[in-house]
Amino acid sequence: PTAQRATKSSKGGGGGGGPSAAQVHKLRDANAKYKNLLKMAKERIQAQDDDLEKAKSDARKVREELAAEKMRNAEMATERSRLMMMASSNGGGGPGGPGGGAGGADGGGGSAADDDNCQPVRVYQRIRAENDAADDDDDGAEPDPIGEPDDDDDSASGTVIWALVGYEITPSEDVPVTSPQYRTRRFAEWRKFHTEAELSDHVRRDAGEPVSVPPYSLSPDQSARIESEAKRSVDRITEEFRRFRVRAEVARKQADATVRALHSSNVATTRRRIEGQDLEVALEQARTDATQLSQLRAEMAEQEVKWKEAYDLLLAENNSLKSSGAEALLAAQWRHRYEMCMSEKEDADARLQVEKEKCNVLSDARKAADAGKYEAKYRDLKESFRLYRKKAKEIFEAQQRGGGGVDAGLLHMSDRGTDDAKLSYLRNLMVNYLSSDSAVREHMETAIGTVLKFSDEDRGKIEKAKTTNSSDSWF
Repeated sequence: PTAQRATKSSKGGGGGGGPSAAQVHKLRDANAKYKNLLKMAKERIQAQDDDLEKAKSDARKVREELAAEKMRNAEMATERSRLMMMASSNGGGGPGGPGGGAGGADGGGGSAADDDNCQPVRVYQRIRAENDAADDDDDGAEPDPIGEPDDDDDSASGTVIWALVGYEITPSEDVPVTSPQYRTRRFAEWRKFHTEAELSDHVRRDAGEPVSVPPYSLSPDQSARIESEAKRSVDRITEEFRRFRVRAEVARKQADATVRALHSSNVATTRRRIEGQDLEVALEQARTDATQLSQLRAEMAEQEVKWKEAYDLLLAENNSLKSSGAEALLAAQWRHRYEMCMSEKEDADARLQVEKEKCNVLSDARKAADAGKYEAKYRDLKESFRLYRKKAKEIFEAQQRGGGGVDAGLLHMSDRGTDDAKLSYLRNLMVNYLSSDSAVREHMETAIGTVLKFSDEDRGKIEKAKTTNSSDSWF
């Protein structure tokens, strides 16, 4: 039954292992799906982060360009102010911008640039502007620059080029060198040109280094427009990124909720399946226990029948023995003899054990004091015990040889022989006791008490007498 139960239990355990593996596989699939969703979300977030970094980089470049343009405009304004101050100090018409009026022909009055001794030395700034009707009436009005400048000829497109040109006036040959009027004057003024070629012809010099023409500058309106466009682009990209972050966060939360719902569903299904399996296992175990209980009851009934038959046989045999008195008496005698022999054997074994203990104690004492002091006493005790065993063996063999004709006299002789052996053993024991020291006497007192079968009361009296008299001897 136990083996059957173990087999069924192992089968039940194996049946429960299959669904468990399937559940683990489903959980692993769910975890893999969740990891894939997280990976996709991370990839999308990374891609959007890259787009945002690119947009930020573009915005940074635009801001840097705007800052450079502002710095260049500030430098030009500073240079323009310096030139105006220099022209004012030189007494000329003064440089003027397109909106402030320029000295000379374009600033009102005669232009010093038309003098033969006046040479262009630098072009500080040039701006492309629309060629409207207002430019024909007032050359000092500030143009309205539009569009991106380029180096193409734009005369046909209705645009003009305003350039801030720096001039240098050298004194004429008629003025003496020592004269106070012999000095070089410099000034700057705005000049209007219709083509690039016209500007190049104006600034070209016959001698000296060529005058370099700077690239077109942006007007304040163009700079403000580009800056506003860059800000709008940055705001638009930031808003798109914020919306993307919101969408990504919502998608991530939805994925987390889906994974949690799937995990909860799998856990609940697994728990129900495990609980059902536990109930099935418990029911199968109960059925197995019921089957085993029925088998045990049948086996107990069979065993009870066998025991009853054996009891009947023993009872019949006992009745037959009772009917034959002689056989019963003989059996009783032999049983009595056997019990006596067993009792004597037990006594001999007990004395032998006592002697062994005593010999061990004596051996330890001899090792501590003198190894050969108690050797003779031990041999005497051993010889006495050997004689006792020999007499007991002779008595037992005599009883065995007597057979069925042994009577009460033989039993009495056996008892007398046993008493003689005990008396001889006791005499030798007392002699050894009286001739021994206190360490050995304690063990010998135990042996004497065992041989004489002292009661607890006798032992108590002896201990009390030893305590009262403070003596190690019985005498």
